Amino acid sequence: MLSTVPNSVRVEPQQERSTRRLANFLDVAEVLFVEIGYEATTMTAIAERSGSGIGTLYHYFPDKQSMAFALFNQYTQKVEAYWKPLIEHAETLSHTAFAETFLERVVEFLRERPAYLQLLAAPIRFSRDPAARRALRIAIADSFRAKDPSLTSEKAMLAANISLQMVKGMTTLYAEASLREKPLIIAEFKKALTLYLGSVLSEDERSSTERRR
Repeated sequence: MLSTVPNSVRVEPQQERSTRRLANFLDVAEVLFVEIGYEATTMTAIAERSGSGIGTLYHYFPDKQSMAFALFNQYTQKVEAYWKPLIEHAETLSHTAFAETFLERVVEFLRERPAYLQLLAAPIRFSRDPAARRALRIAIADSFRAKDPSLTSEKAMLAANISLQMVKGMTTLYAEASLREKPLIIAEFKKALTLYLGSVLSEDERSSTERRR
């Protein structure tokens, strides 16, 4: 099922009490998605666990899918908060430190928000705002150019895109892996991203040296 929902909340809360009620519904949905999975969770179960009537829940959300979109929107905002400090200080880090810390931040987020993995496995398609996606890639590309001014804008953007695809790949395998396998997957992707970024920087460093000769 392919779906995108620009505004997943049916009625935006106008008062603090309504805001708390809406947040409670989402908190309960998040817990149930982890406990029994997205598909097994029902609107009735969410209403019962939250201690509210089903009519009150439907007042804010038309269906379970809209709740999933609301949670996903929250997650995309929160995960960027994990990355932002690292990206801003990338210039001061070695490519190894950047690669390892970048992936560690991703894993930290996945561990703290396990419902995110449940949503990725759900039979719905989430679509982030294209402008937000591009802004993140530009920020990462700019951090690479700050580390190595010899990088062209095109190559820096390509490196940012490839790095994010590695994150996506790690997340997919991490979600499917057993507890024993998860650390191995993290370690292997750290190696892969470290080698890739080292190669990008090394190639440009060699090119810069050759140009100076």
